[in-house]
Amino acid sequence: MKSDLVRYHKTQLNNREMKTKEIAIIGGGISGLVTAFELSEVTTLNITIVEGSSTCGGKMKGYFNKEKQRFEEHSIRALASTYFALFDIFNRAGILHTLTAVDDYKFYESKTGKKVAVDRTEPIKLETFKELVKTFDLSLTDMMSLAKKILHHTNASDKERKELAFKKAGDVIGVDDFDAHTKQFIVNWFGILTGARMESKAVDIMDSFLLMFLPMTESPNLPEGKHSKSYCFNRPTSEVVQLLVDTLKERGVNFVYNTRLTNVKKDSITNKVVLQTENNQLEKKEFDACVMAVPHEVMWKVGLLPELKKPFDDEWSFGTQFLMDHIPEAFKDFIGKSYNLSFDAPWNIVFQIQHKGGFWKDVDFPKTHPYNLSATCSSPFNKGSLYGKRFMECTPSEAKHEILFQLGITSEEERANFVENGNIDSVYLTYTEDWEKYANLETTSLGILQENGKRWVDLSQIYVRSATDKEVNVCTNKKGIFLAGEVVNVPGKWKIPTMEQASMSGKQAAQEVFKYCDINTSVNMDFATLESTTVFKLMEGVLAGLTGIANLIPRNKN
Repeated sequence: MKSDLVRYHKTQLNNREMKTKEIAIIGGGISGLVTAFELSEVTTLNITIVEGSSTCGGKMKGYFNKEKQRFEEHSIRALASTYFALFDIFNRAGILHTLTAVDDYKFYESKTGKKVAVDRTEPIKLETFKELVKTFDLSLTDMMSLAKKILHHTNASDKERKELAFKKAGDVIGVDDFDAHTKQFIVNWFGILTGARMESKAVDIMDSFLLMFLPMTESPNLPEGKHSKSYCFNRPTSEVVQLLVDTLKERGVNFVYNTRLTNVKKDSITNKVVLQTENNQLEKKEFDACVMAVPHEVMWKVGLLPELKKPFDDEWSFGTQFLMDHIPEAFKDFIGKSYNLSFDAPWNIVFQIQHKGGFWKDVDFPKTHPYNLSATCSSPFNKGSLYGKRFMECTPSEAKHEILFQLGITSEEERANFVENGNIDSVYLTYTEDWEKYANLETTSLGILQENGKRWVDLSQIYVRSATDKEVNVCTNKKGIFLAGEVVNVPGKWKIPTMEQASMSGKQAAQEVFKYCDINTSVNMDFATLESTTVFKLMEGVLAGLTGIANLIPRNKN
């Protein structure tokens, strides 16, 4: 901390004589906040964050609604120990204490109740791999084939990595050649952990798997106490975001809320970046540089992605919360500090039981409902197992019943008790007959119009890079305007939409602003790398031989 203060004050002295510059950051999600944090190291910059909603956080929102007496969260969070960029910011902002260690990932088959705990205090063991295969009746040959390909990827050449950038994950894995049951396990495994599809870029998905399960260099800034490969927040997400916002305010960063950008231009005469907003709300409109930390649809709409004919395909992902007066029998084994993955749930559901003594040890829960089930669905376009409907076809009541059923609560009576105190992503999802007012909003996706005249409206989709998507760089065709967020290509292996990828994009944007403004300041952009390659080369060779032998054994396809 002392060294950080010395560096901060040294920067102040070095830049005292420099002319003050005005910097705008559009968007108060984690990428925008990280950009602001890095830029605020230089005191000659006046930084303004323009946020379209009433609070910062972007997709990082989760809180206790005092009026409705319930928890509302866009998604639960699992943060890897390989998060260099995010944890660097958390450390310097003094908020690492908001993280707590995850004990294990529990893979769960709701239909049978079978489960396997994957210890997160160390890399995945061979014994655990064997247990997964045996417990869930997976094809050993197929799983060995998957492991071989992942191990090969650890030593992939630059040429191979470039080729993988244009290949689908499913094609590289060869998942269509697996038996049906094993294929479903793997598809859901990748879908839950990375939010990815088999159509996603192979290199991104394989990298994510390495980062989560193989020995990688870990962030030098991890919270004190118990070590884990994964961490969760020990309080609602918005409370963590607010601590970061408070730090930025202390550093002099200005915040403008409830102000939506409609256009951004470069004035050729003044060389200033000019912002246009709805109803001309913004008092200060001209800036020396601007970072667009906004959804990619907004970037596209204002002409910053000219190489694209249309925005990328989006994915729906959302959280649900159920206040509980007791723990149902199906969830008895999930009340610890575990991150639970229901791999046979059609909607690809991951969940936690939040309560005092768990992750949220200091959070006050309603006395009548001391437990909160938080479940995130990442594949709602699949047909559910209870009603046979996609999420967009369900009413709120049906959707809540469907989620609980997919997690193993088969009794309708038992589900009804929890449905009454449940809600579906009150942050970014709405079920309304007044959907027309959202139709022209670029960041909105409309669900199926139901017989009652209502439909689901998704106000915040996620982006997962597909094999055909072009890479988006931090610099735009307009000098002085830069991009940050989940759509931007960043250094390192975390390229799927995560808080780490968003944080790295913010650091990258800040570095480009410094360069553009002729400020001699370097941003730390270290990232995780593989600890050893020799061991994995040996393992790859052994596994290739074993897979070859296994392939000689006849097997039945499901």
